[in-house]
Amino acid sequence: MTSAHPRFDQLRPVVDDFARLPIGSAFDWRAITSPADHGEWYMVTFRSVRRAGADEARLTTLDDAAHAEAAAAPGFIHYFKGPTNVRGECLSFCVWQSRQAARAAAGGPNHAIAAAVAREMYESYRLDFIRLVKRAGVPGFGFAPFDVIGSGPPGGIRTPDLLIRSQPL
Repeated sequence: MTSAHPRFDQLRPVVDDFARLPIGSAFDWRAITSPADHGEWYMVTFRSVRRAGADEARLTTLDDAAHAEAAAAPGFIHYFKGPTNVRGECLSFCVWQSRQAARAAAGGPNHAIAAAVAREMYESYRLDFIRLVKRAGVPGFGFAPFDVIGSGPPGGIRTPDLLIRSQPL
């Protein structure tokens, strides 16, 4: 976990099998906010199911390079690299100051290289683009989807899509 905002470094999953939960339920978001906090940010979640025999060392190298590239980009706030569970499922995410900052960073060469191996390394994957909102006086964050990109069989990770919606925690 690497962050430009120290409170995000305190964020922890609520259960060991958090990769199957909606992003708003998978972490203790209230633990990193105060009642006075307010603002709007952009989050990209990456849910994946690894292929049997995927080259873990290569994936780690590519992910580390893409992460370093993102962390150096303007607007980067936080990256959470989730572990892979026994079913090969993983949930990772980045938080950005804006959608424009995230899109600019995603155009970097290390991100392009990492994206190029997705079909080779994953049975399925899914990117969710989420508006992360914190209202003053309201505990936790609200989550509202922008759009989704994925590959693989429908419901490849068996996460209920409709559970990612705008709501205070």
